[in-house]
Amino acid sequence: MINLTAKTFRRLSLAFLVGLLALPETIAQKIPDQVVKSIEFREIGPTRQGGRYVDFAVVDKAPKVIYAATASGGLWKTTNNGQSWKPIFDNESIISIGAVAVDQRDTSVVWVGSGEANNSRSSYWGDGVYKSTDGGKTWKNMGLPESHHIGRIIIDPKNSNVVYVAALGHLYSDNPERGLYKTTNGGKSWEKVLEVKKADGKYVGVVDVAMSPSDPNTLIAAAYDKIRRPWTFNEGGEGSAIYKSTNGGKTWKKLTNGLPGGFIGRIGVAYAPGNSKVVYANIENVNVDGISTEERRRMLEIGIPLQRGQSVKGTEMYRSDDGGETWRKISPDGEDVGGYPSYYYQQVRVDPNDEDHVYVLGIRVWETKDGGKTWGQPFRFGGDNHAMWIDPADSQHMLLGYDHGMGITYDAGATWYHPDEIPLAQFYAVDVDMAYPYNVYGGLQDNGSVRGPSTSKDGRPIPFEAWQRTGGGDGMYNVVDRTNNRYLYNESQFGPLQRVDMVTGETYGIRYRGDRNMRWNWNAPIVVSQHNSDVIYHAGNKVVRSPFRGESWEEISPDLSNNDEVKANGTGNIQYGTITTLEESPLDANELWAGTDDGNVHVTRDGGKTWTKLNANIPNNPEYWVTRVEASAHYPGTAYVSFNGMRRDDFKAYLYKTTDWGKTWTSIAAGIPDGGVNVIREDHKNPNLLFVGTELGTFASIDGGANWTKFMTGMPTNPAYDMVIHPRENELVVATHGRGIFIADISPLQGMNAQTLNAGLTLFDIQPAVQYISGLSNVTAYTNFDGESRAPGSHIHFHVKNAGTANLKIYRGAKEIYKSAIDASAGLNTFIWRFVEITGERSQRDLEQMANRFRNFGMSEEDIKNRMESMRYETKGVGPGTYKVVIEMNGQTVTKEAIVMKDHWSQQ
Repeated sequence: MINLTAKTFRRLSLAFLVGLLALPETIAQKIPDQVVKSIEFREIGPTRQGGRYVDFAVVDKAPKVIYAATASGGLWKTTNNGQSWKPIFDNESIISIGAVAVDQRDTSVVWVGSGEANNSRSSYWGDGVYKSTDGGKTWKNMGLPESHHIGRIIIDPKNSNVVYVAALGHLYSDNPERGLYKTTNGGKSWEKVLEVKKADGKYVGVVDVAMSPSDPNTLIAAAYDKIRRPWTFNEGGEGSAIYKSTNGGKTWKKLTNGLPGGFIGRIGVAYAPGNSKVVYANIENVNVDGISTEERRRMLEIGIPLQRGQSVKGTEMYRSDDGGETWRKISPDGEDVGGYPSYYYQQVRVDPNDEDHVYVLGIRVWETKDGGKTWGQPFRFGGDNHAMWIDPADSQHMLLGYDHGMGITYDAGATWYHPDEIPLAQFYAVDVDMAYPYNVYGGLQDNGSVRGPSTSKDGRPIPFEAWQRTGGGDGMYNVVDRTNNRYLYNESQFGPLQRVDMVTGETYGIRYRGDRNMRWNWNAPIVVSQHNSDVIYHAGNKVVRSPFRGESWEEISPDLSNNDEVKANGTGNIQYGTITTLEESPLDANELWAGTDDGNVHVTRDGGKTWTKLNANIPNNPEYWVTRVEASAHYPGTAYVSFNGMRRDDFKAYLYKTTDWGKTWTSIAAGIPDGGVNVIREDHKNPNLLFVGTELGTFASIDGGANWTKFMTGMPTNPAYDMVIHPRENELVVATHGRGIFIADISPLQGMNAQTLNAGLTLFDIQPAVQYISGLSNVTAYTNFDGESRAPGSHIHFHVKNAGTANLKIYRGAKEIYKSAIDASAGLNTFIWRFVEITGERSQRDLEQMANRFRNFGMSEEDIKNRMESMRYETKGVGPGTYKVVIEMNGQTVTKEAIVMKDHWSQQ
């Protein structure tokens, strides 16, 4: 028998109680579908910045019908020549597109090749070929799931059942599905008609194909030999070449006469539409004088960069006047026509009405009007150009697609119309401030950094003019000092860091330059300390710390990567062996977590004096790119880590949790579909509420990761690259890489668990709401983007087990000032109180007159019924204060406070 003193008993009891409090609720509960459908994301933009367009398909006989394909924003259609656009590919299993084609014999038939063919660091894979027979209203996947990246689709103009698909295959690994495919039955079955295989067994993809304008059985195809790894991207290889078939792909001839051999990169090909004898090819010639074949092969396969004094031949233009049998170089020696890096461009377009008039797309647009004798720049529009269409009936009417959007011209580029209202922003990172309303900050691919409002004060749409530019280059991390909303730290690619004074607009370059050999990731992490906002961190391959806003720096870690000498110096505009995620614990300023692109996970608990590598503790550790480490705000020692294997062509979800500072880890990825995890966030109120962003969308869990639910009502399929939970407004802000920013009110999820879902009636905490003064509004463009604002008022969320009538009452003190009978659905319900008090009831005659006016406006009877319910009473506004909300249903009564706050302008 053990005897315990009272003191010892109390001590053990306290320890036991603390242990119980530290344990999260473990009852597994999946979020019901009704709840997910009830929480809609609202899209706020931005739009003026545009996104990467990759291809166009236009109906020749009705050129006002345009299909515009984008790299990661889906497919858009206009039927009025670009005056308005509609997304028509939002809900398929993948959103990245490489090619689009419309059948000119039956223009209701549209083909889409999924998976971008521009081999960027942010190029997403596809899952095959899609076909629509109703102009894009519905789609069917027609196969070729392992094609992954499709460079071109061509339809036989005489036989709609014959279609060719140029398949690049996997981006980061070899696969046998690479090649040129053909269907003769409208996509029911496919045959690989061109297979290029090297002596070492490697398959080579086909990136482009062109059809003779006089004979649909005559084809020119471009094979593209490449190797991409997370640390390198070679320019080309010995398998790149041009092939020709004159019998619909049954047999092929490799074209060599007049063309460069050896090591070739990407190739773009095009026939002159008016003369089938004239063919053009833009060829990336990566041969280097003075290097043996064996050495050049080794350099390209491993990723060894050229040394000082060495250079490739460059990007060259070739022309054939006999259908491809012989070729001649038509670009000047020593001058690129096509641009670098060629893996990102290489499109050739020939004027349908002039065989000597050619455009080549690259960083800029090259033009020749005399068959290549002279070259120039036709217009100063675009930049990083990928797509062009020229009207067969009017050569001055063109479309141009580029990294920043698209343009329409009717005067050969003298003037352009740029649709500004299409939401295609490609975000890398996102943050928020603590203003009223709060602002959203983020970095964009090729479009700098921006700031925009999370909502308008009066609930009106957020126009594209509401966004401001805060930085240049490729925008990356943007992190705000939330204690004053004044200082913004942002960067462009590979580490240039600046501090922006959001009051004065002044910028200060504060990049750490102590180690000139520091390697910086494309998107290098920035952290503003939650414990002392003067302290900021930046991470290259080491972590650096500034005690005061970047004025000075100190290194607080060794190289946390594997520091592989070959990989660290790879080719392809890549810096590898870098820190990709850095997080500070909300509970301990000395606790930092870091992850690298080469798979390392580290933690320090003493402010950087010592770092512990945790790789060996993670079960089945893939040691892929570490996309996020999230330190818990609730439990010491608890953190989450996510890996993304996309850069190894492994698309499974990898997500782990530790509760002992990384000594042991448990996978919590079960239930997250394949797609690769980019980010995980733990809710600041409820430790069991987790969100992840994947390459295919967002998912949520209310039981600590035991169950995951697709959580993206109102969002298209899109890479969710980053996300943040606003600490005051309890909104989830998701930065997508292709469709801008989406925001959802997650306050009902913060109080949701197995018990509340099974209770008859639950009223969740009501978020304090500001009674804003609308103030002046800016003048905006007529054609604009209607970014969705949060509806003004107190959002009252409640959950009921069974449907019925819920009676809502609002009190000021003991006085009832508002009431409403709500037709509640089983599940989650939301009522918005717009800060009004009922002063009387309108007569039936007045209500009928209002209803008739709405009918004259064309409003539906259902909308009129809903509007009449809200107009049943005469009301007046109420002021700031604390109000009591009561909901009664089925004999149950629940109560919460609703706080109405003054607009901060009225407090000054």
